[in-house]
Amino acid sequence: MNRKGITLIELIVAMVIIAIGAVLTTPNIGGWLPYYRLKSATRDVTSALRLAQLKAVATNTAYQVVFDTVNGGYILQYQSTAGGYVTEGITQSLPTGVKFTTTFAGNVTTFLPNSTATDGSITLNNIKGSTKKVRLWGLTGRVRIE
Repeated sequence: MNRKGITLIELIVAMVIIAIGAVLTTPNIGGWLPYYRLKSATRDVTSALRLAQLKAVATNTAYQVVFDTVNGGYILQYQSTAGGYVTEGITQSLPTGVKFTTTFAGNVTTFLPNSTATDGSITLNNIKGSTKKVRLWGLTGRVRIE
């Protein structure tokens, strides 16, 4: 007989070959995930600092970013007319496996309406030992990832 097409066995063999190839060529997700989380957390912290600076200049009000190094989070606050600080938004948490330390007194950095800030840095580490640093120059208010 002259039958055209493929058999079930041929189809299964082809699927097994494709599956083995996919497993061998797929990168190890567990290997790069901690680095991706560290990079993402570094960008998020940098964005929060820049946002505080922009809001301080735009609203002519002092803003601060408070870092909770124990629980791995940070929050934006602004200075009320009474002089105290009021929380704006919710606490932002770091991704799993990422921790940070700061050189700011009391783990708080303040941005003034003239764009100056508290001088210091935030060092972020992941579980693989990789490190990223966010540096804040107080005199100019410049925020930079190192």
